[in-house]
Amino acid sequence: MRDELETPRLRLRRWRAGDLEALAGWHVDPELMRHMPKLAFTREEMEADIERYERHWAEHGFGLWAAEDKEGGTLIGRVGLSYHRVWPDDPEVGWLIDTRWQGKGLATEAGAACLRYAFGELGFKRVVSICTVENAASRRVMEKLGLRFWQDIHDSKHDLALLLHVREHSD
Repeated sequence: MRDELETPRLRLRRWRAGDLEALAGWHVDPELMRHMPKLAFTREEMEADIERYERHWAEHGFGLWAAEDKEGGTLIGRVGLSYHRVWPDDPEVGWLIDTRWQGKGLATEAGAACLRYAFGELGFKRVVSICTVENAASRRVMEKLGLRFWQDIHDSKHDLALLLHVREHSD
């Protein structure tokens, strides 16, 4: 289990108590949350998110990292591997990058590091990525990362149409 991964510009690290304020800022940003099923979160829900991230780490040995800009130490998003509620069969690579940091290739850079980790050290044979139909930016990142559209799925909890993308490991 790795608590950190580094890319040329990012440090992907485990969550800390001080990260809650950045998480709170993201969860009230309507532009950033436009593709998420819920736009606003209470402080308790955000604390529960971090607890859920840590539970996933404890149960599976991997999970979502806080993404930090290496140069300035600014928390810029979350990225990593986790089992998604609507597709629990394979780990999902996912990302959420603060709007001020979007358009710089950071989701692609971080996603590529996560895929190398998933196929290398963790030994997975397949990784998926899931997004809403409207999330063209995430679909472009998925394409750059070699994930291809596989099938439509439905999130019955939030009544959302989702697109499932997949990448198989090639030995």
